[in-house]
Amino acid sequence: MKILVEQLISIGVNCKIGNSNFDIHNIKKPYFERWLLNRDGFLTLNNENIDYIGIEDIVRMGPFYNVYCLIENQQLSEKDDNAYNLLAANPYFHLRDGKVITFGWSGGLLADILTEDTSLHDSFIANIMKEEIRKISIKVVNFACIIETRIWEPAGFVSIYPVINRIGLNIKRLLKQIHLGENNFLP
Repeated sequence: MKILVEQLISIGVNCKIGNSNFDIHNIKKPYFERWLLNRDGFLTLNNENIDYIGIEDIVRMGPFYNVYCLIENQQLSEKDDNAYNLLAANPYFHLRDGKVITFGWSGGLLADILTEDTSLHDSFIANIMKEEIRKISIKVVNFACIIETRIWEPAGFVSIYPVINRIGLNIKRLLKQIHLGENNFLP
């Protein structure tokens, strides 16, 4: 985590190693623990499009890490079909001889927005050979939207952070334009 913080700070990301006692509201801890409270801990980001980054060490066919980039939102619920229809998204692409033939996003309204974002499109295509890019998915959980990917080392995540950040910007813009429900979860 320390290496990831140092590398993200070196590209201008305002982040620190998170502390669950101070950085996560007590009511949200049970909901965020799966994503943020793994052995490897989490990062808290300030004034960024991503609020938290959780890391989970996985050992299957060699060690790798699942990375969960959370964008916090009071109205999001994983049981709300409207939230799913708005925010779920996965990239699709076809390669021929290492070149992208088709590229887009499938899923909800966010998928349409991401498909039309030329800056994101160009950045995604430029990094398409990186596994970290090809493993990106977006889903809704309680109190958050998660951009998930898989990495082998911190430098791999840092190299695609601009793509993650751009996706986060689009998510935050969309969430400002819609009304999903009331703030019933928190005081």
